[in-house]
Amino acid sequence: MSYLLQHFDLFLLVSLRIVAFVSTSPLMSMNVWPRWAKIGLAFGLAYVAAPTIDSPVPDILTNPGQFIVDGVMEAVIGLLLGFIATLVFSAISIAGQAVDIQIGFSMAQLVAPGSTAQMGIMGNLYNLLFTLYFLGMGGLDGMMLAILHSFSVIHIGVFHLPSDWPGTLLHLTGLVMSMGVELAAPLLVALFLSDVTFAFLSRAVPQMNVFVVSLPVKLFAGLAMFAIVMPGTMYLFNQLFSFVFNQLQVVLQAMGG
Repeated sequence: MSYLLQHFDLFLLVSLRIVAFVSTSPLMSMNVWPRWAKIGLAFGLAYVAAPTIDSPVPDILTNPGQFIVDGVMEAVIGLLLGFIATLVFSAISIAGQAVDIQIGFSMAQLVAPGSTAQMGIMGNLYNLLFTLYFLGMGGLDGMMLAILHSFSVIHIGVFHLPSDWPGTLLHLTGLVMSMGVELAAPLLVALFLSDVTFAFLSRAVPQMNVFVVSLPVKLFAGLAMFAIVMPGTMYLFNQLFSFVFNQLQVVLQAMGG
C-alpha cells in the first residue's frame, strides 16, 4: 500500500488502461461476471503491473491537464486492444448465425448469456464450444498477460496510430469474416445440397409438401454434418485461438511504434 500511495499517479494511469481492456475484451467483459469481480480483476492486474513500469508520468496536482490527456490515451489503448480481441471473437458469431439462417434455427432466437444479444441455437453452441476451448487452452491467462505485456511495448503517455490504420482494420475485418465462413462452410454446403435435392424433388413430385418435409431433413443433415466435421472445427478453433493473440501482438507493435 505504501508503494501505491507514493506512486498513485502511475497506478491510476495503469488502471485506466486495464479497466478499459477488461470492459471491452471477450470473456472478461461477459455480463455473467459480477461488476465487483471485473473491478477487482482490473485493479489486481494494475497492482501487479505498476511496480514494473518506470515511465515518467505527470503529477495530477501540478500538471492536471497533461495527466488528463495521458489518462484518455491510456483508456483508448485499452479500448482498442479489447475491441480487436472482440472483433476476432466475432468470427464464431458469424459462423453460428450463417448456419442458423440456413438450418432454420434463426426462427428460435435465444439470449446469449455472455452478451445478452439475440442469437440462434447454433450460434450459442459455437460460442459455448469456443469459450470452453479458449478457457481450456489458457486463453484467459493469455489475455491478462497480453495487457500486462502492453506496458513494455506502449509506454505510458506514448500512443500513435499507423497512417494506414483504416486499411488495416478493413483487412482484419475481412479475415475475421472469411474465418467465420470457413468455420461454417461444411454445414452450409450440406444444407445447400439439401435445398438443391428438394428443388428437384418438388419438380418430380409436385404433390409433396416440400416445405414440411425439408425442415426435419435439413435439421438432420445439418446436425449430422456438424458431428462429422467436429475434428475440423477443433482445428479451426485452434487457428482462431492463435489468431487472437497474433493480432493483439500486431496491434501492440503498431501502436507502440
